[in-house]
Amino acid sequence: MKIKDYIYLFIIISLYLLILVVFKREVFTNKFDPTVVDRYLCSQDIPYEPPCKRLFLSDSDLYLGSGYLYVKGSDPTTYDFQVPPLLKYLFGYSILLFNNPYFVQIGFGVVFLYIIYLLGLKTFKKSEISLLTCLFVLVDPLFINLATTILLDLGQGVFLLSYFLSMFFYKRNSVVQGVLLGLLFTSKFWGGSIFFILIILAYLLYRREFNLKKYLIHLIVAFIVFCLIYTKTFVNNGGKFNIFFFELKLLNFYINHNVSSIFGASLFLFLTGYVKTWWGNREIIKSSPWSILWVIGLIISSTMAIKEILHKRISLKLLIGSMPFLYLVYLGVQAPFPRYFILILPFIYLVMSDFIYYFFKFNIQGLNKKIKLT
Repeated sequence: MKIKDYIYLFIIISLYLLILVVFKREVFTNKFDPTVVDRYLCSQDIPYEPPCKRLFLSDSDLYLGSGYLYVKGSDPTTYDFQVPPLLKYLFGYSILLFNNPYFVQIGFGVVFLYIIYLLGLKTFKKSEISLLTCLFVLVDPLFINLATTILLDLGQGVFLLSYFLSMFFYKRNSVVQGVLLGLLFTSKFWGGSIFFILIILAYLLYRREFNLKKYLIHLIVAFIVFCLIYTKTFVNNGGKFNIFFFELKLLNFYINHNVSSIFGASLFLFLTGYVKTWWGNREIIKSSPWSILWVIGLIISSTMAIKEILHKRISLKLLIGSMPFLYLVYLGVQAPFPRYFILILPFIYLVMSDFIYYFFKFNIQGLNKKIKLT
């Protein structure tokens, strides 16, 4: 990167922190409430009948309660077993060190913006496109929402973009790729990540850039990293923990608990900001956060992908442009949540920034020519 890029990054990260200080100051001053753990032990997440009235907690409280128990020595397959433990461990250690779990999310926000900038620079070769992409992410309500909420999606997004970057621009280091893949799979249930892995694999195969030996090495490293996150479970069971059976159990759990009654509900939510509930009266409600930029960006990225296909260019731009729509289709009958979209927004905004940059560049050049002729 050039000096200009470091300046742009400094501006971006400064703006991000300024937004948090002005509008979300509470994330810096938050103090962990230890009663969350007591409430967690009476929550809907506990598989046994607790000696207290059942409480229905938010996902954030479930992650805080279980994460705190993890760092205090509890087995991650005992509490909140259906969600991989990596990020909950980080929340727990942030509580122990700073008495504030939000520092993890604030840090992920910084890394997220940095990786997006680097990905834009590597792909489109223009600092201005990277800068514009990061600015779009900064003003997106979903990004700020996730950066100030104890959820797993922002961390998953960081590891996904890191893995994507390593697979296309740091191809020689299979160990780093494997570590990032392992972290990605242990950041949140791996079903959504599998989609991106298969898309990347299909692209590499088609481009004849697939190296079987290196790919196997990075899969082995990823598996080792994945197992290490469950070290406590292996120790508790004397090494006799069948992680394959456990993951099949998780897959069965998600198939039965993460299904919407309407196919394409996620696509409808992405395009309109509305969702039909699968509980209560099954009414249509307005979901927040949502931005009209999602729709504009999806149209531009899909159009660019179609254009690349028509010109028979199977390029990285085609991969980036096609992933958002394909991912929304992949979500299919899964329960629709806006937070799932953080995985595709960087790709959408990269393509949209590329379009805006060249649109204004060519129009300004055309205007200058007219002025010179007159």
